[in-house]
Amino acid sequence: MVGMLLYMLRSLFPPDCRRRWPAFGAAALLAALLAGTGAYGSGLLAKAPVRRISREEVETLLARAQRARNAYDGAAGYIGATVQPIEKVLRSYRDDPMLARRIAVAVVRQSNRLRIDRKLLTGVLLVENPDLNPRARSVVGARGLMQVMPLHRGAWPCSGPLEDVETNICYGAHIFADNLREADGDVRRALLRYNGCVRGVNTPDCAAYPSHVLARARRLGGRTPVVPAE
Repeated sequence: MVGMLLYMLRSLFPPDCRRRWPAFGAAALLAALLAGTGAYGSGLLAKAPVRRISREEVETLLARAQRARNAYDGAAGYIGATVQPIEKVLRSYRDDPMLARRIAVAVVRQSNRLRIDRKLLTGVLLVENPDLNPRARSVVGARGLMQVMPLHRGAWPCSGPLEDVETNICYGAHIFADNLREADGDVRRALLRYNGCVRGVNTPDCAAYPSHVLARARRLGGRTPVVPAE
């Protein structure tokens, strides 16, 4: 349980935050052991040498355990509030729990890194690839979950092939973030740019693309950015 939580947290945040993971890992493990949830907790505690400890030592250990438990619960709560709602929606499109979790973690990680709305990013992904097929290719050559064109490879620090889940979402998120900047934060214009609908001639009815994205983003609950009328 501790290992899975740490793996997900490492995936959600960029590398410059990872210097804190060793300390968090030790704290989370201590909390799990003291709470009796560790796989080997009872065995480790049973083999510990018996000695008298002072009241001050007991109080110090209890305080440390409580802080560790609070950190563990806070991290688990964050994952429950961000990753799990996306997982639930993704599984209604394709019942593949491992793929759903992998996609959800990648979406939250990129939304944290680029400071964009994770619900919007999920909405774009679901419109672009409702089958959640990482190896999908369009007739014009767009690839993967977010239908990224090969010409974008190398433009951002997204390593790996476009069929890779994390790589494809990394590129898709960077493209959308750039679209937002070019559109001065106008979500509707940014979505149209992502779809290649700047002049409304890319595909039939492409002007409806923002509405389709928002409809899927709303499935995650909470507030979604307001898209102005055309």
